[in-house]
Amino acid sequence: MGQTAIQSIPFASSELSGSSSSRGMPPGVRLEDFEVRSILFAEKAVLACPLPGKAWIELGRWNPISLALLAPAWSYQISGTADHWWFVARSTNHMYYYAAQFCVDQTGKNHITGLAYLGMWAAIACGLQYPEAKWWFAREWMPCQHPRKKRDLDRLLLRNPSAVHPYSWIDNNCQHFALNLYAATSVADCRW
Repeated sequence: MGQTAIQSIPFASSELSGSSSSRGMPPGVRLEDFEVRSILFAEKAVLACPLPGKAWIELGRWNPISLALLAPAWSYQISGTADHWWFVARSTNHMYYYAAQFCVDQTGKNHITGLAYLGMWAAIACGLQYPEAKWWFAREWMPCQHPRKKRDLDRLLLRNPSAVHPYSWIDNNCQHFALNLYAATSVADCRW
C-alpha cells in the first residue's frame, strides 16, 4: 500500500526510493502505487537534460592534456555527453507516466527511483537537474514488447545491470541505466 518507499534491495549499495523526486510538484501529480495498480505502461522513451556545469565538464574533455590522451575520442563513447538521462514509460491513453532514474547519493550509494506521475510534464520535471534546464528525447517513444504494471517496472529496475554495480560517471551512469531499460527485450535480464 502507498508508494514505493526507500528500502534496501538485495544487492549491495543500492536503494529503490520514492521520496526525493517530486520537489515542487502539486498534490495529486505524483501518484501512489495503489493509484496506478491496474495501469499498463505500453510505450517507452528516454529523456535527457544537461547536467549543471555541463560547459565546464565538456571543456575539461577538450583541454590540452585530454587532447594528448585522445580523451574526446573515447570518453563520449564510454561515458556519453554531460547530460542526465531518465527512462519514461507511458500508458496507452498518455495520461499516466512512469519515470525511472539512477544516480549516486551523498554517501556514495547507488540511488534508484521509479515513480508514477499524472501527465508527461511531471515525468519531465522529475528528471530536470535545475529549474531552467531544457529537455529533449535521447530516445524517441516506441512500443514496449509487453505492457507492464508499475510493480513489474519496479522489479525491472532492480534487475537493471547498472543497479548491481557501483555508479561511475565513466562506465555506469544514468545513461547506461536508461539505455538498459529502453533497449531491453526480456524480463529475465531486465528487458522488455
